[in-house]
Amino acid sequence: MEEKQVILKLYQNVDMGIVGIESIEEKIQSRSLAKICLKQKEEYENIKKELLKFCKSYNVEDKELSPMAKISSEMMSNMKLMIDKTDSHIAKMMMEGTNKGLISLEEIKNNYHGKEKKLIDMIEKIIKIEQQNNEDLKIFL
Repeated sequence: MEEKQVILKLYQNVDMGIVGIESIEEKIQSRSLAKICLKQKEEYENIKKELLKFCKSYNVEDKELSPMAKISSEMMSNMKLMIDKTDSHIAKMMMEGTNKGLISLEEIKNNYHGKEKKLIDMIEKIIKIEQQNNEDLKIFL
């Protein structure tokens, strides 16, 4: 996997995290869960800004998620929350999304054979954040 592909996948991974949180944040009833979700969203937004610098350096374009992916995520969240809006269900949904992101990140890490230290560090940083996000959500299960 070359650098441009890695950057694109990282950017889309983080963007999907933001989209996922935005699709549920108005439905969160617990102040403590809302606070955690807001913190996670802010982390993703900060990483996205960092990744924009990589995008510029490597001339990565068309990095945004497709409108269809965003709509699909929102529709899926809305359907799941029609049935159950409890903190535990929302935390479970968030953890499922985070786990999908972690799988994707591990694939990126295992398939990137480049030597760009900053990029390797960014992959590791996002993995650590995702793992911590799951830990933060466990108390709501």
